[in-house]
Amino acid sequence: MISIFKKIFGSSTDNVIEKDAVIVDVRSKNEFASGHLQGAVNIPLELVETKADTMRNHAQIVLYCRSGNRSAHAKKILSDCGITNVMDAGSLEQAQNLMNASGVQSGLIVKEVIPEVSPQIAGLKDENILKILIPTDFSVQAEYSYLMARKLEEHLSVDIHFLHVMDVPDTVTITDTGHIETCGEIDVNYVKDQKRIAESKLQQLRDQYGDHISVHFRLGKITDTILDFAESNKYDLIVMGTKGSWGVKEKVSSSQAQIIARRSEIPLLSLMCDRSDLVIRDVLFIHDFMDHDNTEMPMMLKFSKYFDAMYHQLYIHNDASKLDKTVLFDNMDKYAASHQIGKHHNHIIESDDIESGVKEFLKNQDADIVFIGTHGQGGFFHKSAAETLIKHLFKPIISFHLNTK
Repeated sequence: MISIFKKIFGSSTDNVIEKDAVIVDVRSKNEFASGHLQGAVNIPLELVETKADTMRNHAQIVLYCRSGNRSAHAKKILSDCGITNVMDAGSLEQAQNLMNASGVQSGLIVKEVIPEVSPQIAGLKDENILKILIPTDFSVQAEYSYLMARKLEEHLSVDIHFLHVMDVPDTVTITDTGHIETCGEIDVNYVKDQKRIAESKLQQLRDQYGDHISVHFRLGKITDTILDFAESNKYDLIVMGTKGSWGVKEKVSSSQAQIIARRSEIPLLSLMCDRSDLVIRDVLFIHDFMDHDNTEMPMMLKFSKYFDAMYHQLYIHNDASKLDKTVLFDNMDKYAASHQIGKHHNHIIESDDIESGVKEFLKNQDADIVFIGTHGQGGFFHKSAAETLIKHLFKPIISFHLNTK
């Protein structure tokens, strides 16, 4: 699937790295520290567009990430900025091989110091089972979702379920015994054939990942069926890959992940890229700390307790001069205490909108994962900050419904 993705965005991994090339690692700060090419600079994918002008005069720009997914995105971003002297070197291993083959760069892997998890935390693992649902259309995005779920397994006990929904009208039904009925508009044999294909692919997932995963098949409207299935089976977290959305397209349609975020009472973890080497140390939490909030968010406690993560609590306001910062910082500390968040820093960013504020924040402080609440309103007439970030931000995002009653 990665090879197909790279064909879409373009790749020039057969080229030679030039002597004066700048090598850019587009992974997160902590991923970069875990092992990067000697001489590489770290520009996380989220910042590539804002850093484009600083790269414009280089003789050659060589991009890499973990699998070639984010580097392909980065090349597309730079191309849209008018920068064409860019090589997508693909994965860290592929880039290392290219550097060695070029004869002008050293392909050594350098590791840096990552904040250590305390010995007390390192030995902890949550015994409570986190029941995870991954809706799948058998695309590479669903694979990213599974790899992300397995990352959580480092310190959490997870129960992973895949669900494939065959999109059919309400007139097509299936009984508990597997008998399919239609009103005649859709051929029953066609539905049966598609069901057999889907079930075969679900079995392939079990063969690939192991019997520890569960697989499910349902007929119906995709988002409605996902929501009904997740709520009726009491899942704790939905994990979905998304292709994102930019430009005119986003104004006329919403991705399934956005709709799930808007409607689901179950938290959603959405992601665009392969995060299988993610190091969870810094968590960005965007919130209105001046608002009355009774939201229960056990995932935040889990990240604080079992990953020993540093929480960066961020308040974004369009006119910071009007804020009583003493009251705000007091509210932020109280929020952290009431939700049993241990290590945390408080931040204020002045910006006209949430997305711009987040991008401004990330220029100085990287984050491995993002938490943001939503009031469950979206679409054309209601702008949801959570949905906007799901569409545009490459970071893994956990969105959840706020309870401000």
